[in-house]
Amino acid sequence: MSGEDKAVGFFGSNKESLDAFNDLKHYINDFCPDAVISVQGSVLAFRTAAGFAYVSLPPSADHSVLFNLAITNRKKITSPRIERVVNPVPGTRSYVYHIGIRSTNDIDSEIKTWIRQSYEYSKLNYA
Repeated sequence: MSGEDKAVGFFGSNKESLDAFNDLKHYINDFCPDAVISVQGSVLAFRTAAGFAYVSLPPSADHSVLFNLAITNRKKITSPRIERVVNPVPGTRSYVYHIGIRSTNDIDSEIKTWIRQSYEYSKLNYA
């Protein structure tokens, strides 16, 4: 996966956030070895033809959140873990979900399922 060195600079000295990010990266690499990591302003994006998982740092020094994960999906996902849902193109069934990652343990089977769905959704839009 190219772009890995960008993550080190992105997280700086926050080792806990970088460790959780690396767990996420290793999971994504297992099913999508051609994914690249790109920096888009204040966001790290996992992408192939299109982005499918986005990582950003919390807007404040909120130490309860290591980083924020955003994924896209055409299905409406309901979960108390989702902190915000955005419909970027009104009238469509495309949603962006924002999830706070507070520990490496947060990257569990539920999150992994959503990331994989986001990847599959991105392939539909750019096939």
